[in-house]
Amino acid sequence: MEPIKQLNNCILFDHLTSQEVSDLLSKITYHVKSYGKSEIIFSPHDPSDTLGIILNGSVEVQKIFASGKALTVTRRFQYELIADASIFANTTYYPSTISTCEKSHILFINKVNLLNLFSIDQEIMSKFLESVANRVLTLNTTIEILSLNSVPAKIAYFLLTEKSKFNSNVIKLTFSKKSLAEHLNVSRPTLSRELKKLQLEGIISFDKRTIEIIDAEKLEGIYST
Repeated sequence: MEPIKQLNNCILFDHLTSQEVSDLLSKITYHVKSYGKSEIIFSPHDPSDTLGIILNGSVEVQKIFASGKALTVTRRFQYELIADASIFANTTYYPSTISTCEKSHILFINKVNLLNLFSIDQEIMSKFLESVANRVLTLNTTIEILSLNSVPAKIAYFLLTEKSKFNSNVIKLTFSKKSLAEHLNVSRPTLSRELKKLQLEGIISFDKRTIEIIDAEKLEGIYST
């Protein structure tokens, strides 16, 4: 599969050439599985002993409550890792449900083979730890959003975080507004209503999946109140 030849785009292997990655993978056991849209990859019923790498497609990590309500914690895209935070955790099963947003191919490496990779190339272990640390920072952002009381404050915080991350006032969503609403833990109609209010007030403008921040200072005021 062509994406495997480009695995040096993955954080674990970005210090290696394509050939070096291929040689490395020949020393361990791994497998690749294809999924359709909305298929579950990992669930809280699965043993947390395997790391996934998205070869193509995208996935979302959700916390599904007994009531049936789903909270989207994060989304992952091509060459990103999945289940990296839980594979070495003191837990038997995955804490969340990971499912595909579209047709996807996932490469799987179990814990034993991942440890073999660490022993062969310690730089891979360092990059794995970097990835886990980045996940913690992302989780902190999610917690911050959930701690905010008003919907405008949640939207403002999200937009300001994205602005800082990409150093741009133009934010291009890589997911639907429905997914954004789940990420902010608000309803889709409420999100649409508040975005329209912000646009009418001249603070932002938006079209489909593109949001432009017109007045960052006012956004900061909304977030801090």
